[in-house]
Amino acid sequence: MKPNGNDYTVEAAAGGGFYAYFMNNPLCSAYGDTPDEACENLEQLVDEFVSDMYMVEEFV
Repeated sequence: MKPNGNDYTVEAAAGGGFYAYFMNNPLCSAYGDTPDEACENLEQLVDEFVSDMYMVEEFV
């Protein structure tokens, strides 16, 4: 699942690098050395979360 550009933002981190996070849930965030890497890491985090949700649903 690729995040929509309107759903997330990327900001520079104080110590270097970048954080990408969802506007409606700042706790769902990912770090990267570049803005693109932060976005890719956020996308991977979302994919893993959705995958885990479906795995739980199969056992319920």
